[in-house]
Amino acid sequence: MIERILYEKNRIYYHFLFWLGYILFYTVFWGSYEGNYYDQFLQLLFLLPWKIIPTYITLYYLMPKYLYPKKMVMYVVLSLILATSMALIDRYMSWRYVYRWFYFEEGHWKDPVWYFPKILNSLIRVYTPVFVAMAIKLQRFFYQKDQINKTLEKEKVETELKFLKAQIHPHFLFNTLNSIYSLSLAKSAKTPDAVLGLSKFLDYMLYDCNDKLITVEKEWEQLMNLVELERLRYGDNLTITTTLKDDNKESLIPPLLLLPFVENAFKHGADNLIEDSWINIDLKLDNQQLQFMVENSKASAETEAILDSDKNIGLKNVKRRLDLFFPDKHELKILEEPDSFLVKLEIDLSGPSS
Repeated sequence: MIERILYEKNRIYYHFLFWLGYILFYTVFWGSYEGNYYDQFLQLLFLLPWKIIPTYITLYYLMPKYLYPKKMVMYVVLSLILATSMALIDRYMSWRYVYRWFYFEEGHWKDPVWYFPKILNSLIRVYTPVFVAMAIKLQRFFYQKDQINKTLEKEKVETELKFLKAQIHPHFLFNTLNSIYSLSLAKSAKTPDAVLGLSKFLDYMLYDCNDKLITVEKEWEQLMNLVELERLRYGDNLTITTTLKDDNKESLIPPLLLLPFVENAFKHGADNLIEDSWINIDLKLDNQQLQFMVENSKASAETEAILDSDKNIGLKNVKRRLDLFFPDKHELKILEEPDSFLVKLEIDLSGPSS
């Protein structure tokens, strides 16, 4: 309620300044010819209603009802009727009163009231403030519309990002629980360690992942947690090499951004059909430029189509998240060789999209 009152007070104040500026400008403009500033001021004040009426009818009726909804024919027809009516009234008031009060000796009142050049002159005088007010209102209208569109687009992107991240959580949990299930079936002594590793991940997802951005260092810690979980599962059947070079501990990325690539490497690089399965994970951060590489062995029968199948929710989601967070600031390559897959990701972290 208070905000509405303040808004109305500000609007009245700005409208008052608009008309005051109009009167002062033309008082000085026309009065400077003969030095009759006071007479010009009185004339402008007397004829002001025929400027105010079409201005506010245009601003608060014609524009909202016909111009904004793009009903252009009705807008033009009604504007012409309004303009003609106000110009005729202004002409009549000038002829009947102003010319006789201020220019009696010049004999302007002797011209016919329907004298077309004088009606045209009245039309220009009447619609000068109308056009100026329209220009100001249209500028504000398109500015507000642009701001609303930007807000809606930002909300849409944020909603989509939340949706994508929400999909990653169950996808990862499903895979990790499968790993623990395999260990439990084998009655492995490693099962408690796997459960502990999963609890760390749950803590990460429930708390850290609520942040829009986290440090690269924290993301790497969770990748290593995943690596340790998978080491427990595969043991000596899988060789894992990890390399980290991070010269900037403050660089930020979206949480769970790199996880799907590592997940995917374990899914395809630790296949039972592959002898000497291996995975290489390399992360380098140099002056806000992140280079992330994951390479894994694969069975000869595997194809890239499997790698990027409809069931691979994590990989599809991470591509979309990259597009949303780092438009034109990242490069992702997925290369297939006869016996390996290679994922190379480069990101400019100097300013992730907000």
